[in-house]
Parts: sequence; structure tokens; C-alpha cells
Amino acid sequence: MKGAIVLNGNIRFETDFVYKFKDKILDSIHSDPKIRETKKVLLITAAWQKNEYNESHVKESLRNIGIKSIYQDGYDKNIQNLAIYHDFNKYKAREPDIYRFYHEKQENIIAIKEFYREKNAKLVTLLKDQNMRIKEEFPGATLAWIMDYDVEKESATLIDKDIREHRFHYYCRDIQHTMKTIVDMDNEMVDICREIDEYFFKKSNIMENPTYKGIKKELESRILSANSIFIFGGHIAVLLNRLNFFKLKGAFLKALANGTNFYTISAGSDVLCDKIILYGWVDMANPGPNADFEFFDNGFGLITKITVFPHCHDRIKHDDIDTLTYLARRFESHLCVGLDQHSFLKLETYVDNNDKMYERYVSVGKEEGVYVFDRSGEKIIKNYGQELNIPGSKLYEKLLPPWGNGNWP
Repeated sequence: MKGAIVLNGNIRFETDFVYKFKDKILDSIHSDPKIRETKKVLLITAAWQKNEYNESHVKESLRNIGIKSIYQDGYDKNIQNLAIYHDFNKYKAREPDIYRFYHEKQENIIAIKEFYREKNAKLVTLLKDQNMRIKEEFPGATLAWIMDYDVEKESATLIDKDIREHRFHYYCRDIQHTMKTIVDMDNEMVDICREIDEYFFKKSNIMENPTYKGIKKELESRILSANSIFIFGGHIAVLLNRLNFFKLKGAFLKALANGTNFYTISAGSDVLCDKIILYGWVDMANPGPNADFEFFDNGFGLITKITVFPHCHDRIKHDDIDTLTYLARRFESHLCVGLDQHSFLKLETYVDNNDKMYERYVSVGKEEGVYVFDRSGEKIIKNYGQELNIPGSKLYEKLLPPWGNGNWP
């Protein structure tokens, strides 16, 4: 049976995550009987960078709940760190020429993203300015109302409208075009970066490099031998780059299919999604007053139907319907879900009595719910035990709302 994924926004203490989900960590549905017996836990702390190995407190909490250490050659193989940050540095030292090529590729991607960001930021500012102007001239208008205005349909009846209605019509058409341009630029930017990345892998022939193959094989072995995998927050670019460098997406997908459960916090939650959205990209640790949400990159795609927004109370104006509409519309390819310190969302699959497989997205935080941002600007809170209405879920089949219309219960 496929494993589950438990997402959190920004829990204060990593050990709290362990204690909250003690029963699930001590359980196992893994296809490998040896893994079901040992219940091995793998920690991914690459986002902590040089502090990658400062995870003794997490290991101790795992021992406290009953996960046993199994030592081989002086190393604990049952409560294990993926150690990808240090393994990357090991590769860098052993293969300086290939690393130099990789570094040049990364600098190229950074430059292209900065080029994109400059134009994108101006378009986002323009969209917000346009929205404010419409609201000033047409009190009561909302961004949702503007975006839902049927330009094509209303164009056919312009002759029957007055001058003021004409102005509203063209304002709406223009702001919809601005939003579409922003979304198109997001997609174009990531396509370009993917091309550059593929160029590096083909040109460097790194996949045939013995050092690379050896490290990659060991990393995959650590992943595929785990019953539980924790991915902690921190520097998301470092986390994503290290995982992508060794092309571990396939190992993650296989582990999930084998029954491995994933537990993720903040950047660790982001990296498993199709789309990674960052707040204050330039300085994520200290975003300034003008910081905004920006599309950063594609993630690993283990989570395909939602986009998560960690730290959502700190970064999102929950009472501003235009802000929520903007997020839901700009990133509308997936349902936008906010997670905070005490928010937990579990993603799992199950088979009903008729042998039909369903997905379930359920809020499992008893202290705080999960926040869904609707295209209409509404904030919907899913409290403990409540499910998200998402295509592929039984709840979705029961309620049958049109996909993408914003009527998420």
C-alpha cells in the first residue's frame, strides 16, 4: 500500500513532530518485512546546511518513542541521516572539474531567475495598482469579481452599455491579461531552467561518472530502506539543489509506493509539491515590507494537487480577500493550502469496499486547522478530521463541484 505524507507549516520544535505522530511512526505498511520490523527512520536535514548533523535531539526523541538504534561499523543505520549535504561536498572535492561546470550552470540559472524576477515584480506591482484603481472608481469591486468578469461574453453587448460600463469592461480585460502574463512567465521561467539543467547533465556526462554513481546509489539505498522519512525546513534552495543534483525524485516516488511515510516541515513540505512558492525570495529569513509570493521552481511532485504555503499566519493577510484571490488565481493549477505552526495535513490513499482507490487529504492537527484559499477570496478552515475536497477523493465524487470554480467546501 502506498505510504502517507504528513505536512506541517513551521512547527517550533522538531521533536514535537516525532511525539505527535508516535503511533504512526511505530506502525508500518511497508512492502519489505525487514523494514516493517526495524521501522527505520531517515532524517533529511540538508536545509540546515553545515549544521546537517546537528540532529541528535531528533534521534533521541525517536529512541524515546521506541525506534531502536542498530549500529554497523560505528554508525546508526536504523536512525540515519541522508547526509546529502556532506555527500555533495564530498563529490565536489573529488570531482572539481565537473563541480566547476555545475557551479557555472547554477550561476546561469540564478541570473536567469533574477532577470525573470525583475520583470515579474513590476508586473505584480502593476496588477495591484490596476486593482486599486478599479476599486477606487468602482467601489465594492473585488479582484475575484474582476477576474470572473466574462470579457468575451460582455464584448458582444458593449453597444448596449454606457461609457462607465465600457471603462469597467476594458479595465477587467487588461487586468486579466496582466494576470495571464504573470502565470505564463512562471511557466516559461521554469521551462528555461529545466533546459539548462538538462544541458548540464548531458554535456557533463555526470551520470556515468563513477564517483557520482557510487554516491547516488548509496543515497537511494538509504531512502529505499526507510519506513519513515523526515524532511526538515531551512534553506530550501540548498535542499532542492542537493536532491536534484543526485536525481532522487525517482527514489522518493518508489519509497512512497513501497509504503514509506513522509513527515515534512516548511521547506521540506514545499519541496515535495509540484510548485514551490516562496515569500521574499531574495532574503527568505528576513523578508522586507515589500516582500511578496513568487514562483521559485518545480518541486519533486510527490504532492500533485495542492500548493502549500508554510508560515501562513506570518506571511499571508488572511482577512484580505484580494490577497487570497490573488494567490488562488496566480497559482490556480493547484489548490492553495496554508499551513502554520500547529497545522498538519495528511495525504494518503485508500481502497474502499468496492476495491476502488481514493486519495484523502485530511487535517490532522488538533490545535489548529488547515487553511484553504478560495478563488473568491474566502478562507476556509479545515479543522481536525475534516477533508479537503480535491479531485480523486471520495469527498469530491460525492459533492462533484466543477474543477477550479473556487467552491471548495
